Order: sequence, then C-alpha cells, then structure tokens
Amino acid sequence: MNRQKPDSRELLRRISKLSGETEWSPDEVREALTEAGVAPNDFIEPILKLVERLKRESPLHWKRRAETMRQSLLAQVPLGIAAEVSGLSRSELLHKVQEAIGRLPGPAAQQYAVAFRKFEEADEDDLRSMLEELAIIAELEKDRR
Repeated sequence: MNRQKPDSRELLRRISKLSGETEWSPDEVREALTEAGVAPNDFIEPILKLVERLKRESPLHWKRRAETMRQSLLAQVPLGIAAEVSGLSRSELLHKVQEAIGRLPGPAAQQYAVAFRKFEEADEDDLRSMLEELAIIAELEKDRR
C-alpha cells in the first residue's frame, strides 16, 4: 500500500469529491485532514486570511462598512426615529423630511437638499430611511458645534 502523503491539490480534490457525496461535520473534516498528515489549522488559516482579504477588496465591502456605520450611528440617535416614523402616512413623512431638512445648519441643509432634490418622488421606505439619515446628520452637526 502506498503511504505517501497526497499533495495539496490531490487532497483538495479528494475533499471536494467526498464532500459532494456526503455532509461532513467540522470534526470529521479536521479528522480527515489530520489522517492525511495535514495540520487542520495550518491548512485552514491561509484560506481564511485569503477570504478575509478578498472580502476587504470586494467592490461591495464599502457597502457593508457603510451599513455597519449607519446602524451604529442610528443606535446613537436618541430620538428613536425609526419607531417614531414607522406608522406615518406618506404625506406625514414628506412633511417630516421637509422639517428635518429645514432644521439642519445652512451648509448641511443645502448639501442634503441638492443630493435629494426630488425626495418627494421617493417611496415610503426611502422617506423613512431619509428621516433616519437626517436624524444622524442633525446629531453629528450638533456635536460639531
């Protein structure tokens, strides 16, 4: 019997073939790697690092970071704006957006008004999201003063 250790390519081929045939638990995968003479952590670490690097370099990574930051900022907004606007009608939402833009300091109000100049055409979910963003902006602007 040949007791020579398989190379990495052969090992991955075997794992791929076998994993297609059955579901393996993490413990079973570790055991199979160990039996093949491969330290599981030494095998897995470079792959996890590569996946993390590719996620960071992904064109969508900025969106995940932005959403995480947005959620963090929303958690800091004391008004609980999401709950406050959840049951409002479209006309009430439009009115609240106009009021919120009007309360922003001059430059911030101008920038927001230009960026979202046709907000009246937005659907209700987008209007709610805008109100959340406006609450964040107002809170950040308040901290600047």
